[in-house]
Amino acid sequence: MVSSGYEESGDCMLSSSRVRRLTAVVLIGIALFCGTVTAGTLTYAIGDKVDLSGTAYTTNTMYLFVTGPGLDPNGVNPGQMKSPVVTGDPSTFVQVDVENDTWSYIWNTAHQGFSLKEGTYTIYAVSQPVAKNALPSVYGSIEIILSQGGVSVPASGTVSITTSPPGAAVYIDSRFVGNAPASLTAAVGNHTLRIESPGYHTLVESLPVQGAGVITIERILVPVTTITTATIASPPTETSIPTPPPVSETTPQPVSLAAGIGTLATAGAVLFTHHARRR
Repeated sequence: MVSSGYEESGDCMLSSSRVRRLTAVVLIGIALFCGTVTAGTLTYAIGDKVDLSGTAYTTNTMYLFVTGPGLDPNGVNPGQMKSPVVTGDPSTFVQVDVENDTWSYIWNTAHQGFSLKEGTYTIYAVSQPVAKNALPSVYGSIEIILSQGGVSVPASGTVSITTSPPGAAVYIDSRFVGNAPASLTAAVGNHTLRIESPGYHTLVESLPVQGAGVITIERILVPVTTITTATIASPPTETSIPTPPPVSETTPQPVSLAAGIGTLATAGAVLFTHHARRR
């Protein structure tokens, strides 16, 4: 029989009958205006799916983490139990929406990327992203004993990758694993896939590995568009013909003629001959 309990805080109380009913479905009852509520201990086999649900007031999101044998003492993400939770970083927790003051989550103890150890695990539900060493006065928790005898725990899965054109370099979590087409093994969990090929856009996407069956990935790479810039030569510059300097017109100066024979000439041309007579 599952044992149950409750705590009082002022005029707020969670009844024992209510806790018994909730723990029967592995429900964490958490009243944010009350003190800590701890339900009883339940036993499951490693590989089972554990249904978690609970009640929460004055919050829209619950943050879940788990502690247990071989895990970080301040808690890990129940969905990725190799990843420790970090106080103040919501992305490191399992985040569950609260609707009509209730929330729910399924903890799959099989898909963790490694074999869980037998022992007691504690699931925490908090209204803010805090690890065990920063727990507030109000939170919910439940202890779950995991034992052997459940379904086998897969440690890795198979990924088959082909690309067009073939020969692209394949990286998983920034580590080169071969050229496409390739068939490789990846640990169970979420990974980052990157495919690169010269002259093509790099492809980056999430790669979740569940450990069951073969994940087939076929990708057509998109060529990088090359824009050729044509240089248009400027037309030759017309050679300017120098303008001759203006011809200056020389004003003829008056010529004085003395008595006698004289010659009047202008610009080297003889105009006329003048004979003067003496009296």
